[in-house]
Amino acid sequence: MMLTTIACALLVQTTEPAQSYDVTLDFHYYNQFESSITNGGDVEVSYTGAELRIDTPISDDDDLQYRFQYQRDDWTFGGGGLGVNDPWDKVNTLDFALQWTHQFNEKTSWFVGGIVRASYEDGATMTPRAGGTVGVVHVYSKDLVLGVGAGVIGQAQDDPRIFPLFVVEWKLNDTLRLTSNLSTRFGSRTGLELVWTPRNDWSFGAGYSYSYSRFRLDDTGFASNGAGEATSWPLTFRATYTASPTFDFSFVGAFVFSGHLEVVNQSRQLIQSTDYDTAGAIGLFGQVRF
Repeated sequence: MMLTTIACALLVQTTEPAQSYDVTLDFHYYNQFESSITNGGDVEVSYTGAELRIDTPISDDDDLQYRFQYQRDDWTFGGGGLGVNDPWDKVNTLDFALQWTHQFNEKTSWFVGGIVRASYEDGATMTPRAGGTVGVVHVYSKDLVLGVGAGVIGQAQDDPRIFPLFVVEWKLNDTLRLTSNLSTRFGSRTGLELVWTPRNDWSFGAGYSYSYSRFRLDDTGFASNGAGEATSWPLTFRATYTASPTFDFSFVGAFVFSGHLEVVNQSRQLIQSTDYDTAGAIGLFGQVRF
């Protein structure tokens, strides 16, 4: 995650030149099990995706990060209510971001970035939406880094979305820390994770996050050329094994709370809005560092 990269860099606090670039590839598979929809029917979804990040210094005080993300969400609806309407099926999200970070002094840095995102159901028009981010990060001590910021991004069949950004890197003791760098992050998830690292090759985490997605629908459903929206609050538990200095993988279990689904037509009118029951989820996450 871009903001956590800033926090880690500030914690290190070195004046030596960095290497020319760092490349990281994250990938994931995550399945949210079937859950009952409040107004009838049921829903299940699986997520598959990958994210490539390239970090490179451009001067002693300036760094650039490039990020490309692809994710495919496979939704399955059944039963009555919203399940009968089968509002969407497979959703693709392509996301490209560029962020510039400037170290203002030895304890403070600021960042600005640009985003281009396209999120759409199979068969729908791939319409890119643009946005940006800005914020500041400060080192309060050798154990604490905090940052705040804001972002904005265009959306399908809605006004641009404004969202908060925050950075937390808090070392509680030699094995325990609180971080906003979610090991189970994908898509637009943001939150906090408590991480316990009892040994060099294993770590364990418990995190709570907010998940948000909005996407354009195809022209064949009951809300043709409209938009779908899905939000939830996942509570995740993970165990991560570091197999080598360049590769680790995580086993994840989760409870997904406060799931909510909305359907908007092409006139931006809300035609369906419903919740679904708490759902269980499992996943496998990996990271390769080059």
